[in-house]
Amino acid sequence: MTIDHYIVFIGARASLSDELSLIQKRISKSKVIAPAVKRKHVGITESSVNLASTMLHDELKKEQNASQQARLYVWMYSPTSADQLDLVWAAFGHASRIEIIPTRYLDKVGNTREFIEDRIKQVRPLLHEISAAAYAQRNTSPLALPLRNFSSSVTRDLRRFWYNELDQEQITGKIRSFWNRHRQTRSKGKGGYIDEKNLVFRPATDSEYHGQARPTGSEPKVFFCGRFRFGVSLFPGFHFDVSSEKSATIECDLRTAWGGKRSMRHESRAYINIFPNDFLLPEK
Repeated sequence: MTIDHYIVFIGARASLSDELSLIQKRISKSKVIAPAVKRKHVGITESSVNLASTMLHDELKKEQNASQQARLYVWMYSPTSADQLDLVWAAFGHASRIEIIPTRYLDKVGNTREFIEDRIKQVRPLLHEISAAAYAQRNTSPLALPLRNFSSSVTRDLRRFWYNELDQEQITGKIRSFWNRHRQTRSKGKGGYIDEKNLVFRPATDSEYHGQARPTGSEPKVFFCGRFRFGVSLFPGFHFDVSSEKSATIECDLRTAWGGKRSMRHESRAYINIFPNDFLLPEK
C-alpha cells in the first residue's frame, strides 16, 4: 500500500501506542509509528527519539513506489525544556512537520488520539501551501534549498521552527516573505541564485534529474531530509548545479549531508550537484 501519511509519536506508553495504532483505520493510507517505550523513557528522551527515528527510517526504506503526496508528522507532548525540543529537531527538523500536543492530554490516550486526528485535518491545508512552494515551485522557491550549503538570511530562518503556531494565512504570508527575500539573490546572467559565499545555485532542469532523490546514507536524518521538507515530499531527483560566481572552479568549503566539511580548493571542479538534503554529487 502506498502511504500518504507517516505519523510518528515520540515516547509513548504501551497503552498510548496501542491507541494511536487505531488512527490507521481512521485516516486512509496512513502509517503510525508510535513505539512503546520503557517507563523511564516515556516522553522526550534521547532513547525515545532514537527509537522513533530508527523505526521511521526502517519504514521508509521499505517503500517501493513512494507517494509524492506523502506527508510526515512528528508528534510529542509539550517539551519541558529547550533541550528536549532540540533533541527532536536534531533528529527530524527540516524534514518533518513537528506538532506539539498540550500537556492537558497527558495520560488521556483516547483524547490524545482524537487531538491528533483533528489536528491533521487542520494541518492539511497548511502543508498544501508548503508543498506548493517546496515541490511544485521548487525552481524559484527557497523552501527546497540545501540548508547547510546555501548561505543566506533566508536559510538561517528556515533552519528554525518557523511555521510553529502559524495558521494558513500566516503560513502563506511567511512563505511569500521568504520568496521575496530569496528573489533578491537572483542572478539573471547565471540563471540561478547567489549565496553569501558567491556560489551560484542553478536549479537543474527536469531532464537533468538523476532519477531518484538522494536520501542515502547511514544516518536516518539524511534519509528523511532527502525525502521530505517541513512535512511534505520533495520532488525525486531535484537538485542544484552549483558553481562559483567569482572563479572558474569552486574554491570554498562545502558541508556534507552528514554535517562534515569538504574542501573544494584542490578538486578543480567547475560545478557540483547539491541536493536539498545537502548530498554532494559526485562524491569525493
